[in-house]
Amino acid sequence: MFGLTQTDRDVAGRLSARIGRPVLSNAVDVIVEGTTTKVLNEIFGGATVVETVFSGPGPNIVVARPKSFTAEPGSGGSATVVAVSPPDTGHSGAAVVDSRHEEESSGPKLSEADVIVAGGRGMGSAEGFHVVEEIALRLGAAVGATRAVVDAGWVPYSVQVGQTGKTVKPNVYLACGISGAMQHLVGMKDSGLIIAVNKDEEAPIFGIADLGIVGDVHKVLPKLLEALANR
Repeated sequence: MFGLTQTDRDVAGRLSARIGRPVLSNAVDVIVEGTTTKVLNEIFGGATVVETVFSGPGPNIVVARPKSFTAEPGSGGSATVVAVSPPDTGHSGAAVVDSRHEEESSGPKLSEADVIVAGGRGMGSAEGFHVVEEIALRLGAAVGATRAVVDAGWVPYSVQVGQTGKTVKPNVYLACGISGAMQHLVGMKDSGLIIAVNKDEEAPIFGIADLGIVGDVHKVLPKLLEALANR
C-alpha cells in the first residue's frame, strides 16, 4: 500500500501495468477478510463512501489517502537494500535552468501541525488575513487557507487545505471566515476539534464544527488575539 503522493501514484501506476493488476487509489480504509480485499473510497467530496472488492488473484495495489491511517510499527523483518545501477539511456538533451524560486515558510508544517488556524474569503483581504497569521504565531500553530484565498494571492498555495490542496488532521482546527464548501471540508473534516467563526449561522462549516461562534471575524479574532497577548 502506498501513501498518496505524486511519486507514489506514479509507482503504483507503473507497477499496475508491469504485473497486470488493477490499482485503487484514495483509500480511506482497507478490509481484508480471508482472501477477499475490500477498499473504501470517498467520492463526491467525501459525501459518499464506495466499497470496492478486488477480483482475481493478488497481489492487490492500494494507494491510501493521507491521514486516513494511523502510523503503527510493523511486525515484519528488516528490509534488504539492493543497489541497482541505472542503465545508460543516452543523452536526452541539455537542460538549461533559467531561474530558481524557493518559497519561504515559517512555523510548523501544515501537514504535521497539531493546531491549524485557517482563514477563508470572509477575512476580506490580504491585510485582513494577517490576524489569522498573528493568532497562529501566538498559538505556535500552522496557517491554513481555502482555495479562494490562495487564488486571490493573499497567501501561497502551499498552505491551501482541501480537495485540491492538503489533507490535514490536527488536534485543533480553527476555521475563520470559512463558509465550509465541500471542497474544503474534505481536507479537514477529520480534525480532532473543529472551531468555526462565521457571521452566517447557516454556513455549512457549522455542520461539522464542535464549537461554533456566530459573529464577525473582524470583531471576534482581534478579541481572541488580545486574550492571547494577555495570557
